[in-house]
Amino acid sequence: MASANSYHALPAYVALGHWSSAGAVLEPRLELLVARMAAELSACPWCLAWTRHLWLRAFLPAALLTEVRHYENSPAFTERERAALGLAEAVAFHTERDRATPDRVLARARRHFAEPEVARLAAAAAGEHFFDPATGAVGLDASRPMREEGEMPWRAVDKGLVIRGLY
Repeated sequence: MASANSYHALPAYVALGHWSSAGAVLEPRLELLVARMAAELSACPWCLAWTRHLWLRAFLPAALLTEVRHYENSPAFTERERAALGLAEAVAFHTERDRATPDRVLARARRHFAEPEVARLAAAAAGEHFFDPATGAVGLDASRPMREEGEMPWRAVDKGLVIRGLY
């Protein structure tokens, strides 16, 4: 069963990954996969072109880019990469209006990554389109204006959520 504040965990990870000056270092292929998933989910032509450029510049197989959205069933991805891509999807579709919690996705990510790495991945998944640093909004809420005057810009962190051992 999800805790009362569990739906704040994903925005907290995004905020911590974004604002932290000492973030985790991940392997380049993993970061590029997460960036590509975010680009595809945002449907931003610039982000799609840029991630393709970075992918090819890293000498990674172009054919793999077509499989990113089918990561769960593709043998081209490791279980670790599937966990990261699932987290990227959860960040993109997150909304506070739907209190469905990302517990399963976060549990899967935590099996493969340390807490600072989960924060780094969540921030990478939020990228250009799924995080508003001025309001702390994540995913589908990122385009929504701040709800209350004076609300903290990193709203997810000010809810009292504790992530053990992070930084």
